[in-house]
Amino acid sequence: MIRTFVVSLTIPDNEAYTALETLGRLGIDSSRVVRADVWIFEGELDAGLAATIGSIESIHNPNKHRLAERQADRPEPGEVWIATRDEAPATLVAGRALPGVRAILRRTAWRLLDDQGRDVAPAVLDRAVETFLCNPAFQVAITQ
Repeated sequence: MIRTFVVSLTIPDNEAYTALETLGRLGIDSSRVVRADVWIFEGELDAGLAATIGSIESIHNPNKHRLAERQADRPEPGEVWIATRDEAPATLVAGRALPGVRAILRRTAWRLLDDQGRDVAPAVLDRAVETFLCNPAFQVAITQ
């Protein structure tokens, strides 16, 4: 079984703001950049996994994060996930094993929005990935 969780900030995201500014300097038009951490868990996962993840502060701090489960282990349309090219699945989080978890993968999700709050055109997102969001020397971009 695979379960996917997205952890996003409820406070201003300085990393997303820096990415927005950098993309603008590169001539890539976007009004807003949204970033989130994606955690993919594989194994014999029980119903309490979400609560367990919500209690691990290195993943989710309720004072500044929102935790949501995704139905799929792939990016949504208009979104790109960046992963380490030669990633070996982890088996521990913050030094502890989770019941039933055999593998843990981590991604960074990026979404670029226009001034109407809609996803930018796919070509704009592709250009952002190629020029800034993904370093092909050690990262891979995953799209739907």
